[in-house]
Amino acid sequence: MTTRKKTTKTLVVGTGDKNRVQKFNTFRWQVFRLFSILYAKKYVRVKTLVEELEISERVAQRLMAPFKEEGILTRDDYDQGKWNFNEARHSWSKMLISDHDASAMAFICKLSKVLGGQVSKSVSEAVGKAFQIEEEDYPYFMITARVKSPDMELPFFQDLYEAIKNKNKVALTYKSAGADKTVKAWPVSFILCEGMWYLGYLLEPEKGKAQEIRTIRYGHILKIETLLTETFEKPAWVKKTLKEARNIWFNRERNTKVVLEIDNKIKDYFQLNEYFPLQKITSEGKDTFRVETQITNHFEVIPNILRFIPFIKVVSPQSLKEDILEKVKEYLN
Repeated sequence: MTTRKKTTKTLVVGTGDKNRVQKFNTFRWQVFRLFSILYAKKYVRVKTLVEELEISERVAQRLMAPFKEEGILTRDDYDQGKWNFNEARHSWSKMLISDHDASAMAFICKLSKVLGGQVSKSVSEAVGKAFQIEEEDYPYFMITARVKSPDMELPFFQDLYEAIKNKNKVALTYKSAGADKTVKAWPVSFILCEGMWYLGYLLEPEKGKAQEIRTIRYGHILKIETLLTETFEKPAWVKKTLKEARNIWFNRERNTKVVLEIDNKIKDYFQLNEYFPLQKITSEGKDTFRVETQITNHFEVIPNILRFIPFIKVVSPQSLKEDILEKVKEYLN
């Protein structure tokens, strides 16, 4: 009896890390074995895991705990020691990860590293809960602008994240042209534009004045104080406004109509991408086509107009044509 116990202990504990991996003391192996039992039998018992994995009852219970919490395992109504696979809420076909799925998820993880910081960590942690991504080739590749410091930690991130989620007002102190300035703000979103992080926020409503989304460059924020006793309701228009934005020169009222005439040589760019807010092709000719957009500020469209010169020109409004002409003159001088 004593000898048998020692033998079992030796098999489980092993004589070193190498033995441990070769047997089945890794958590990943235990999870795979648990799923294989569920797949074959549609149920599992603690006793089965103890015997097949040669682990203690306590370890078996700990192994099963997250699957119970996620609702993957449910207690059998007639047999207390039996835990059934919850087929009503989960299916094996959806839970199995194909090579295609794994490849796409690996690509998303790689892409998240371009954004860096908390974004990359959040994606990696979420994917890591589902499966482990190995360093291997996959049939997706994207060429993006390289962010100089992708692993940069955003200061005040956690405080602002919680404030945005819980709709708490904050005292926002930031660098201003003159002296440092503090305002009571309603934080609504982190915004990434051209590799630069911004905070999108609203100011307290003023009588007779419509609220607008303001943006502050993240590096200009000096201090954040969460006002735990003061909350706000995010206006419905905020989500729509942010969705329509193509850079940080956006806002609520899109009351300026812009018409552009563009050479057909670059038509595919505009068929596949939306460079301007609410962009739509309104007419198509032999050599050119026309695009219309609605903007709040000329700088919403100026960067991309300059990008596509000489294949693009402004039809209207005249004020925008003059702004573009002035920019070109500045460059030539």
